[in-house]
Amino acid sequence: MRIVKEFLYALIFLTKIPVPFLTKASEKNWGRITPYFVLIGFIVGLILFYLSKLFVELKLPVLFSALLVLLVWILITGALHLDGLMDTFDGICCQDEARKLEAMKDSRIGAFGAMGGIFVVLFKLISLSTILLNTLYFLILFSVPLARLASVYSLSFFKSNSGNAISSSLLTRGIKKPMDFFINIILFFIILLFYFRGNLAMILFFGICFFISILIAHWLNKHFKGHSGDTYGALIELSEVVVLSLGVVLKNYF
Repeated sequence: MRIVKEFLYALIFLTKIPVPFLTKASEKNWGRITPYFVLIGFIVGLILFYLSKLFVELKLPVLFSALLVLLVWILITGALHLDGLMDTFDGICCQDEARKLEAMKDSRIGAFGAMGGIFVVLFKLISLSTILLNTLYFLILFSVPLARLASVYSLSFFKSNSGNAISSSLLTRGIKKPMDFFINIILFFIILLFYFRGNLAMILFFGICFFISILIAHWLNKHFKGHSGDTYGALIELSEVVVLSLGVVLKNYF
């Protein structure tokens, strides 16, 4: 029952999927949800995977289908990570080093945050259009858990900065380093190996995507001298863009 509860707490933390009759989580419960991040990612990925196939089979216009998939994607996550990305871009582009975290905490979206959010949405929309047109649904399926895997990497190996929200502070205090990361990465690659039947080219592709996500995590960590809830959200959004965009660029090799 403890494992089931922690899984459900992870589900409501990372998504807007309703979970009725669940008791209020304690701080200890919130601190032990990270082992389920990749699993939750695959659940979201599967929803988007089958939804994409459905739209294509219904012969809806590709761009319209891609927009619907992206809308569902945002609704499932509650735009939580997109909000973190926009706050992060506001902080990155703040010229005053002392005010970077203050700019991230500001509830108002700045010009740089808005531009960052717009470009991420456009990258996703255009990538999804190409993916649906070429039936490369696996890119959607694996982009979501890979991005959550990158966030667990950051939670495991980087410190928190003073801008950390209460929820992300509970995660960093409760995470078992590096065991929780290994649980997630083993699960990710087991499913990857099973899906592609040992196709080394695809395993290499997702390995490269994850490596790029790690580089982004290191860049954010260096820029802000630690991670916060906003930078975790930005990392997830940028990691998803990496998988979708790189997959579109290399689509002729799949």
